Amino acid sequence: MRGNIIRKVDPITFEILRHRLQLAVEEAAQNLKNVSGSPVASEIGDLNVGIFDKNGQNVAVGQYTICKATALSFIIKDILENYQENPGIYEGDAFICNDPYVGVMHQNDVGVVMPYFRNGELIAWTGADVHQTDVGGPTPGQVQLGARNIYGEAPLMPPMKIMANGVLLKDVERNYIRKSRVPDMVALDLRAKIAACNTMASNLDSIYEQLGSQGLQGFFDDMLNDAEYLLREELKKIPDGRWSARGFLEWEDNVYPVVTACVKKGDHLTIDFTGTDKQAPATVNMTYKANIAWQATTVATTLCWDIPWTIGGIERVFDLKAPPGTLANPEFPAGVSKSTTSFGLLTGSIIQIAMSKMIMCCPEIANKATGAWPGSKAQEELHGWNQYGIEFNADILDGMSGGGGARLYKDGVNTGGMNSAPRISISNVEEYEQQYPLLYIYRRELPDSGGAGVYRGGNGLDRMYVVHDKEKIDDVIMHSIGSKAPATMGLSGGQPASTNLFMLKRGSSIEKMFADGILPGSYEEVDGTEEIYSGVEESTLSRGDVYRVLSNGGGGYGDPLGRSYELIQADYDDSQVTVPAVKDIYGCIIGQNGKVDVAASDELRRKMYAERLALSVKPKKANTDVAMIEKKFDLHINLMCGKAADNKTHIFCRCGKNLGFAKENYLDNMAYADQPLKSAGKYVDTYDAAQGQFFIRRWYCPACGRELNNEILARGWEPLPADTIEMD
Repeated sequence: MRGNIIRKVDPITFEILRHRLQLAVEEAAQNLKNVSGSPVASEIGDLNVGIFDKNGQNVAVGQYTICKATALSFIIKDILENYQENPGIYEGDAFICNDPYVGVMHQNDVGVVMPYFRNGELIAWTGADVHQTDVGGPTPGQVQLGARNIYGEAPLMPPMKIMANGVLLKDVERNYIRKSRVPDMVALDLRAKIAACNTMASNLDSIYEQLGSQGLQGFFDDMLNDAEYLLREELKKIPDGRWSARGFLEWEDNVYPVVTACVKKGDHLTIDFTGTDKQAPATVNMTYKANIAWQATTVATTLCWDIPWTIGGIERVFDLKAPPGTLANPEFPAGVSKSTTSFGLLTGSIIQIAMSKMIMCCPEIANKATGAWPGSKAQEELHGWNQYGIEFNADILDGMSGGGGARLYKDGVNTGGMNSAPRISISNVEEYEQQYPLLYIYRRELPDSGGAGVYRGGNGLDRMYVVHDKEKIDDVIMHSIGSKAPATMGLSGGQPASTNLFMLKRGSSIEKMFADGILPGSYEEVDGTEEIYSGVEESTLSRGDVYRVLSNGGGGYGDPLGRSYELIQADYDDSQVTVPAVKDIYGCIIGQNGKVDVAASDELRRKMYAERLALSVKPKKANTDVAMIEKKFDLHINLMCGKAADNKTHIFCRCGKNLGFAKENYLDNMAYADQPLKSAGKYVDTYDAAQGQFFIRRWYCPACGRELNNEILARGWEPLPADTIEMD
């Protein structure tokens, strides 16, 4: 029994079957990868599968791109609502859909769902989704340049029956693959998704034989109720309050603010997008249903480390508040083709910051909090004819290996990937070189790209390649957000991660270097005419051009001046940081012997703390210095919430300075300084892509100079108010 809900399956059988169901989806995902001919699936794993109850509630997902499976729930619900009579839902059917307003993330995510029948009764559903490299549209790939609405993007396909009585419907399949520039790959991926659904159905057969119809549906109910109960119990541990974060979404010549808040009351969570900008014409919006699927993933990966990812149960515990006509809930026909790698990644990053601040108010679960994982990725899509004379369309998804966010007790994972897709990877270099006319010069971690902090974010990726065995690649579409302003935030005074950058040297002598037996070890060693790109650009690559991409790391945690010398020394020895960052950001001196000079470093840090206060704006409000008599909990490493002598709840710096009431905007009681983005790190806005449009505001304790908070702002924008905690 969980709370007031009586279990329908005994606990031991339940645990055994739950693990069998998880193995079933993992086996299905592996089969999908094995059948697929696309590196996006077979090498990278930008896919997912799921099992759903008869009503479309998700009960099990694979551990790949989570939102791809959670979104399939909406396709099933749409089919149940619209197709019961015509064309009907029967055993042996399969339905295909790529309509984001119905139930996928964007048009390149093509979902297949299949009903699971036993003895003529609909018992469950299975589903699979793979990102297709091209499904038509004016521009090859995902990003439809110049689109003013969804009609300028890839064509939409609401749920359509593509298989009946276990046989593919040839006319529907031809209609589907005819739109793609790579029809053979799309056709093979379709079969891979059907194979995955059949694998899950086969595994359901064995559970059905053990439990029967009512037993299997009761088992699903137990899974849904279990996840809901456990998450509600987790939320009860956290004080009620509101925690906010903001990011900036770049598209064309515009910058769109995205504001989100986590509002927790009792055992319920609201994710609120009030304040987010109005919808863009095309490409970067995310439909409301896709947004729910994405935020369900964020809740699962941030809060549910020790709770089964039965997303249908998790979705019962939160609601999404997204005003219509905004980026978070656009009105048709707003375009959404880049929604995942723009709005999705950005909101995953900033909501994780808001949610982490919420989590840190509960000591029991505080260690689940992290700095942001990548809020963007630098990606390019290549189209042309490869070295074998075959037309190709390639998603180069190396940017998925961004750095992990810093933890409260440990650095983030270097090139850790995306926390919304635990088992996703990046392709082997050799796979790309075999299929496409490319030759990698290097692919490696980029020092100083993770956000600095007491614990730093993991470093991101630096890669460089050239055209090989071909004179030219006709279409190169570079696309990223987080190029002007960091999309990956730090936590509690930790620094944001690097911005993304595309770099080219045209007409270099790289071919001559190869002929002379020279393999350049860095971009700087190659000559040529340099071109710098950010945001979204279309270009070409020719033999002799050198192409380099820098991708962001993870956000840091805590004031970098509080990082231990031991960790700095280890990073320096391992080439994770460079000498300028060690000195300018961490306040540490590396001596002639390559070791930290403790005395010199201590003196430098004292000067840096003093300089912060000398150059900062003094607090807006005067507050009383009522002493703390009882600590309640840490807001973060340098900030505490406690009961003061006036019997009220106040916020205190680690040094003991009273910063005001917990229910007030206590940021007004801190000193602050506005600094260029470049102050956050070597690879933050390196080439001034922002042209001064953005800056970083840092809040300091007015007594000791510790950095307690920071926020990236656009000129003319006011900072978000302090988070509120309902304590008194």
